[in-house]
Amino acid sequence: MNEKKELADQRLSPAYETSMLNPGQAEKSYPGLGGWYAAVQAEIAGGYEDECLGKKALAAAKEWLAEEAAAIFKDKREESPAGLKAALAGLWKRYLLRTAEARALDWAKEMTRTGAENPYEAVLWKANADTDSWMEEYGLPVTALEREMMRFWFSLPPEKLKSMGNIIADALLHGFISQSRDRRGRSRVRFFYQLGQEALAREVVRAFRERGLQPVITAPHTLDTPSQYQVDHRFDRYYGLDQELLAAEQSAYEKAMRGYEAELKDTCGMVGIEQFGIEPVILTPCPDALHLTQEMQALSAQLESRKAELEAEWIRPAEISFCKIAFPNRLVGERFEEIFQDFFALNETVSAPYELVQQTLIDALDTCEYAEVKGYQGNETNITVSLWPLSQPDVQTKFLNCGGDLNIPYGEVFTTPRLAGTTGLWHVEEICLKGVFYHDLRLTFQDGWVIRADCREGAEYVRKNLLYPWDKLTMGEFAIGTNTSAYAIAQKYGIGSRLPILIYEKMGPHMAIGDPCFARSEDAAIYNMYDHKEMVCRENEVTGERKQKNVYFGKHIDITLPYHQVEYLRGVRADGSKLEIIGHGRFVLAGTDALNEGLCVVQKEEQGQ
Repeated sequence: MNEKKELADQRLSPAYETSMLNPGQAEKSYPGLGGWYAAVQAEIAGGYEDECLGKKALAAAKEWLAEEAAAIFKDKREESPAGLKAALAGLWKRYLLRTAEARALDWAKEMTRTGAENPYEAVLWKANADTDSWMEEYGLPVTALEREMMRFWFSLPPEKLKSMGNIIADALLHGFISQSRDRRGRSRVRFFYQLGQEALAREVVRAFRERGLQPVITAPHTLDTPSQYQVDHRFDRYYGLDQELLAAEQSAYEKAMRGYEAELKDTCGMVGIEQFGIEPVILTPCPDALHLTQEMQALSAQLESRKAELEAEWIRPAEISFCKIAFPNRLVGERFEEIFQDFFALNETVSAPYELVQQTLIDALDTCEYAEVKGYQGNETNITVSLWPLSQPDVQTKFLNCGGDLNIPYGEVFTTPRLAGTTGLWHVEEICLKGVFYHDLRLTFQDGWVIRADCREGAEYVRKNLLYPWDKLTMGEFAIGTNTSAYAIAQKYGIGSRLPILIYEKMGPHMAIGDPCFARSEDAAIYNMYDHKEMVCRENEVTGERKQKNVYFGKHIDITLPYHQVEYLRGVRADGSKLEIIGHGRFVLAGTDALNEGLCVVQKEEQGQ
């Protein structure tokens, strides 16, 4: 077990740089085979986690893989690299076919297990600040910082943790109200947290159970995101994917889901606690890593799309609620404790007063045919976003009013834009999206489609990280973030580039590329809480054809233009008259000045008051 743990721990830096899990390092010992050798070793490294969590079939399969790979390198060492590659490719395919059902079954179990049957919950209840040995039972590499954050969380006042646990559980339940959804007696809630956040996670579990909910705790997320290891091994599982493997994977997942049909149907929501603070870095895959062919890319997209379709049969997006929230970790900087307290307080904010002001934004935008957004102070954004017309404006609305339930903190108003007429440039000077950092990201739209995408790191960098596996995507969402208090905190500490999009999207106008927010739930009516109008803009020209063909990208990535880079955001009516919403970074629409409170704080600090 110790040797297996040592191998698993090599996934972390700095050990990874000199490990044989690193394709570049493996290439030095096995010229022409570094990618294959590292991929096999990385898969074997996962065996430690399998053993810790009682995944006997998968642990045994990895033992078999290790033995077979060792035999290939021993028996065929005199062969050419091409011959060894062919042998390893054959072994890899046999391994994936051999484990398809076990991997699918393990996924289904992890997504449905509650109480004593859940191995992560068993670890959670052992958690305490007196020792950190229990953290090893996750089977995951644990950093010194995660151990330190664990002790920090346990040092917080119990009443503070309990209050936040209640806030998160209540937010999930409030989502059924704000999203016009019926819980129908379902009780399971998928729940993940970050390694080191156990003190809060236990209070969330307690709050769930007090409200009649059953938490399904899934694998904790770790601090090594993003990491060079993850970038290098991102595509290993899909390498060699062909029609036979595709059919086996799809069949295995369908069989596993049907075996847990009742439990999946009992799922009513998903909750996640995130963390942030890491300094953004530019990570590119090692040249020696395994890289997918175009055919493999297409098949991998097909596989993930089918998995999503299968899951949506039992866990329908239109019938569940969710909640996400984020807290800083010590990587955020020397003023960590101040930053933590500010964001903790922000996450406690009652959103109802701001939602009432957001309704004023919606009432104004409902009168407009399209919106115009223009950047300034070096920002080159210049775009027209087309809005869908309303056939019955007395009972219909274009935008949904979002408070602090599905996404904490509050708030935004958003719509699904009409693709036809949505044309122009969206430019962001720097942003971190799903752990990947971009400088001068420029997306050019023509009738709602990204026709050109580039950044300082290069067009190929954007294609592989942002668009992948697609060459182009649609604009799936247009929104106005209204949380100027979050913006003020980011400006105060200079940490805007370190914030997760969960918070950053609330700090200015944003759009999302990929699927609309209502993907796979377009047919379910949803109503704003304050005017009780139906939000009817739930599909675009692409998803409108969902009954005829597969129309989903499986991606939804929000990209924010912060307030200080907005010269104007305005709506334009049918008669050509213009309605100013944001002007020079401030809300200027009559009745929305309350949204500027955070901007006033920034202004005072800039003036030294």
